[in-house]
Amino acid sequence: MKIVAWSYIAALVAVTFAHLNWQAEFGNPFDLYRAVALCLAGMLARLAYPQSPSFTCLLMIACVSALCFSHFLANGNYGSPMDIIVAMTGALWGIAIGAMLSRLVSPNSKRTALY
Repeated sequence: MKIVAWSYIAALVAVTFAHLNWQAEFGNPFDLYRAVALCLAGMLARLAYPQSPSFTCLLMIACVSALCFSHFLANGNYGSPMDIIVAMTGALWGIAIGAMLSRLVSPNSKRTALY
């Protein structure tokens, strides 16, 4: 699952560098394709690292930052602050869905406290 999650995140960055005509936009100011893609990335990351929710959150923050930077390299602009908010919200929803799915898959597993 970790390989799938990391491959998907790498594919998101690669698609950002792709020709701009390949990137469909569904409306302004929200880039729904980016929110849905990051939701899926957050879900895959949470399923790949079920015992580490803080790492998953930091991974999604880094992923959104990398996507903004790669968008800057591809387009010459970072986009609006609303784009970042939508991307972070999509990633957060993905993490929440992934947490719910990981509990459904293995309901008896409990996180161990580290203290």
